[in-house]
Amino acid sequence: MTATQATTGTTKLATIVVNTKRHEWTEKKITYEQVVELAFPGQPYDPAGTLVEYSRGEGPDHSLRPGKDVPVKDGMVFDVEPANRS
Repeated sequence: MTATQATTGTTKLATIVVNTKRHEWTEKKITYEQVVELAFPGQPYDPAGTLVEYSRGEGPDHSLRPGKDVPVKDGMVFDVEPANRS
């Protein structure tokens, strides 16, 4: 946190990309469920078949599983693919 952020009470933002759309994120981590909600707001989904993959995070690219989270890094890219696509 910078001195300006501390005096203004703001939190550092990270910009993440979910299915090609940019989102500002202020939390240190993001969960599978939060990523899916950003991709498909308010829509039901099948956690057993919805695939979440990310890149540009810490370490190699990975998949994110239901109930799990990942540290957020500015510029991270998430791809969410619903289970009902054929």
